Amino acid sequence: MSTRPKLLIIDDNERYVELVHHFLRDYSYATRCNLPGPCWECPMRAGCTLTHAHDATEATEALDKHPDVEVVLLDLEFVLPPERLLPIPSLLNRRGAARLSNPDVNSSLAADDSVSDRQRLQGLAILAHLRRLRSDVQVILMTSHDELAVRGTSQLLASDEFLTVAGADAFDARALGLLIERLLLLRREIPASSGYLFGSSVAMSRLRREALVLGRTALPMLVQGETGTGKSALCEQVIHPAAERRGPFVSVDLSAIPETLVAAELFGVAKGAFSGATDREGRFERANHGTLLLDEVGNLPLDVQRMLLLVLQESRVTRLGENTPRPIQVKVVAATHVDLRKAVQQGRFRADLYARLNPAARLVLPPLRERREDLEPLLFGLLRKTFSSGPNRQLLVQYCDAAGLTEPPQVSLHWGRRPPAKISGVRFLLSSVAKDAIFNHPFPGNIRELELLIANAALLSLADAMHAAKTERAVPAVAHTIPIPNQLIQRLLDGGWPEQESEPPAASEPAENGQRLSVMVHPGRTLHEVAQELERQIYEQLHADSGDFSQMAERLLLGSNAANPRRVRLRYNQLGLRIRDRSGHKS
Repeated sequence: MSTRPKLLIIDDNERYVELVHHFLRDYSYATRCNLPGPCWECPMRAGCTLTHAHDATEATEALDKHPDVEVVLLDLEFVLPPERLLPIPSLLNRRGAARLSNPDVNSSLAADDSVSDRQRLQGLAILAHLRRLRSDVQVILMTSHDELAVRGTSQLLASDEFLTVAGADAFDARALGLLIERLLLLRREIPASSGYLFGSSVAMSRLRREALVLGRTALPMLVQGETGTGKSALCEQVIHPAAERRGPFVSVDLSAIPETLVAAELFGVAKGAFSGATDREGRFERANHGTLLLDEVGNLPLDVQRMLLLVLQESRVTRLGENTPRPIQVKVVAATHVDLRKAVQQGRFRADLYARLNPAARLVLPPLRERREDLEPLLFGLLRKTFSSGPNRQLLVQYCDAAGLTEPPQVSLHWGRRPPAKISGVRFLLSSVAKDAIFNHPFPGNIRELELLIANAALLSLADAMHAAKTERAVPAVAHTIPIPNQLIQRLLDGGWPEQESEPPAASEPAENGQRLSVMVHPGRTLHEVAQELERQIYEQLHADSGDFSQMAERLLLGSNAANPRRVRLRYNQLGLRIRDRSGHKS
């Protein structure tokens, strides 16, 4: 049996088949015939039409026959008779017409379902069909046009690749082969033991691949998403293993550390830096040669943001109270639930630090309400996680003993009135009413709320079943099945999680009659020295935000005296500060 990766070609003619069969012979191909391959060695090859699928129907037959297909090569345009064409996906009809950059094809493409439109976009229709059949298969959409710009189809194409194949030559085959290898690598790299539950949605499939690619680079990463979407778990269970670094995974929740202690926690402290200080490494040193997660990075004070920027730029960290920097090699991942771009516009987050966090390649975890198709696999996975170890596992074992179940203690989840008969272990049963209630719930707490829901429901139901088993009044024949009451599900949904509130104002957010700034208090020999240091930080932050003494004067002084900017600049110099140009050099 061949261990080569298997590909399926879907094309209305022979062009792409000839290309891959000539140049890419290290793969096996899903055909519609029963003869042994490969096709290029087959004596019946001349004139054979069974080498690939020509339309959606033949593609379905090929996938049924070859469930081990890993990558599909799909043409965009299919010149077929109307009876062999699928309708244009409703996503295109509803949100706008698809357009090709080739002016000969563009003409006046409308969103109606004409035969010409269906032929031009049949690849997208087949793609939508494939996504319903096999969400795990990677798809490469190919066309001979220079560019594909499909308006309103970002969701449809979110987890798939697009490749322009200009001609049947070795250059195109090389590009195609590299893309196939990339998809195969990403498909196989996350083991089931990683523990992270991606689900089966298109958006999460794309995110999975991007997390693996970016995780292997030295670039900083930015992970955004609402509270409870799984940002920390993604960093620890996916990004850190992908980096293959020998150091540890270190996480710090910046929202839980007082502002005056953040710098010391991140960068470390030297003995004598302040009263009672002893030598202590910071999180960056602790994560050396590993991965550091800066959770809720939007909570960083502005002065610490400047220090973090220097660490990211120079790959060196200086402990507080020291002058000698220490070299580090750390994969930095910043996570947040706030909109950092908006925070930059409001002056709450440094623009240069935001740019250094690589926002163009940021990973955005979608909220659970936008990935309903993931609810079922997530519920199954979270139920197994609930009983995988610890006290919950012991409770499951105790129930199996009390109910006389001799099979290994394992759990499964089923919908409807009764589960399939040939399922071993304990089977939790949710009615269609409970299922509808779960699928219609907004889940403001996202994955975290869903995990608590299924854990509470299963554990409470298991406790009731345990009591019934101990009284010996339960029906032994159905001891494998534990129904979860509808009322319990509804009660947990109603009282489980409050609606998300608007985020509180950050330390530097503009206030009604002024602006909030964040300063670091350092002990001094006199109160005058302490006050001067605080004033120096205020002037430094205001100048860094605007770079203009006229604007600083408007913030610091009342009235419109023309001499105010000069007075502010004079005080700026008296504090020992020097003007920096945009490149950071003192003037």
